[in-house]
Amino acid sequence: MGITVDDFFENIYNVIFSPKDFFENGNIKKSIRVAIATVLLVYAINKISEGILSGKIYDCSYIASFILGLMGSVFLWFITSLFFEYCAKIFMQRDNSLEDILFYTAFAPMPYIFFAPLNFVKQIGNYGYIFVSIIEFLLYLWIIVLYAYAIRAAYKISFARSFMLILLPFISGFFAIYWLVCFFIKLGFIFSL
Repeated sequence: MGITVDDFFENIYNVIFSPKDFFENGNIKKSIRVAIATVLLVYAINKISEGILSGKIYDCSYIASFILGLMGSVFLWFITSLFFEYCAKIFMQRDNSLEDILFYTAFAPMPYIFFAPLNFVKQIGNYGYIFVSIIEFLLYLWIIVLYAYAIRAAYKISFARSFMLILLPFISGFFAIYWLVCFFIKLGFIFSL
């Protein structure tokens, strides 16, 4: 029949309060429409709170950035999922799991909804800003763990391997920058002779 609104909010609740059960549930109904709605909901909550704080919620430029941001958030989610899918195909030779990774990675950034109320706490002053910065750091760690659960659920791999799949772009980016800097240092040394 399809996924109901109750299923949608139940999925959100389970990701926040029992993520391991959500990502390991084999009977969950996967839908790309629900995944897109989840991505849009998370973005909208944060952007609306930002607009309320800045007082520009009715400004035309804010509305235009809101609409472009909605499209950008869906695009970024899709590109992120494709990246994980192609890395998995390269390293694990998995097939036909794009729908799974799209569905699960849509729910992984769910803790971003907590950034909206934290934006209000930031307005208290220096102590509020420091407190919120610590909480935001912990939320980012939580999001990384949820991405690891999502990858684990989509590809049926161990948690350690899914975590390494997340760290892969950071490690390869570090080495690429390191090698690029070394190359230009050596090149500069050769031309200085």
